[in-house]
Amino acid sequence: MQSSYIGFLMKKDMKYWKIVTIILFFWCDILSVSAKSYRIVKNVHYVDSSASDFNKNAHVLDIYIPKNKIKEAKVFVFIHGGAWQKGTKDSPRHIAVGKAFSNNGMVVVVINYRIQIGTKYFDMASDCARAITWVEKNIAKYGGNKNEIYVSGHSSGGHLAALVSTDPTYLMNAGFKNSIKGCILNDPYGLNMLDYMGHGNFVDVSIFESVFTILPSEWKNGSPYYHIHKDDIKYYTIHGGKTMDEVKKCAVQFHERNRYVGNLSHFHVVKWRTHIPMLNLFCNKRNKELKKILVYIGVK
Repeated sequence: MQSSYIGFLMKKDMKYWKIVTIILFFWCDILSVSAKSYRIVKNVHYVDSSASDFNKNAHVLDIYIPKNKIKEAKVFVFIHGGAWQKGTKDSPRHIAVGKAFSNNGMVVVVINYRIQIGTKYFDMASDCARAITWVEKNIAKYGGNKNEIYVSGHSSGGHLAALVSTDPTYLMNAGFKNSIKGCILNDPYGLNMLDYMGHGNFVDVSIFESVFTILPSEWKNGSPYYHIHKDDIKYYTIHGGKTMDEVKKCAVQFHERNRYVGNLSHFHVVKWRTHIPMLNLFCNKRNKELKKILVYIGVK
């Protein structure tokens, strides 16, 4: 029987997290803020308030802008994780992500999306696509290049980043005009929900049915793996050496499938890291793994 995703978060990573959280984020904040080479525009709504499904707390994003203005900077859109149940752009970790990447010369957009009870994966993906479309239409005003948008996420946020990248219907329905440039996945969970919902830990499956329904057809529709096709997106996937087996297996499958269809895809493992500490790699502007991503993206 597969280990529980929820259990893993609560037992293994949370034990680690309680020990290092305060120290880590004071340290990350010092590293990110010391130069203070960014400014923040907070709580911008990316869905019109007249929309029937408008949610003032969910349909909102923050923009982190390098102060040393770079002409048409590359754009990094980050989708938070939280098992499709919780999370916010305003957590210290996700704020640190915005600071770290903007301090490296990117315009960073960290988004919220609907996660309240009853929200399905396709609603969440739709929100992410609408946020990305808002970025395409408006990011030039903040110094970003609308043709250089990179979508990223950690854990279930990685699933959503991968889903809107591989299934073109989400961005198409949102009115996105171009193609995103890259998809950066950090310890992504849920890349093959058809496999997991059919054979995974029964505790997780019973919880995730509220998001992915009880229909195998929806499990497949919600699996980025099954939407992989030849495209021009640059994929970059990393996972922790000590993360969950499900993450390891699906990350490898996702990378190999992309390579099989002819897509540009990079993959590597970060030794000794478990699931939540993988996010910390994105919180330090000097972290070597973050620097590798910048090189891959082409940020000088």
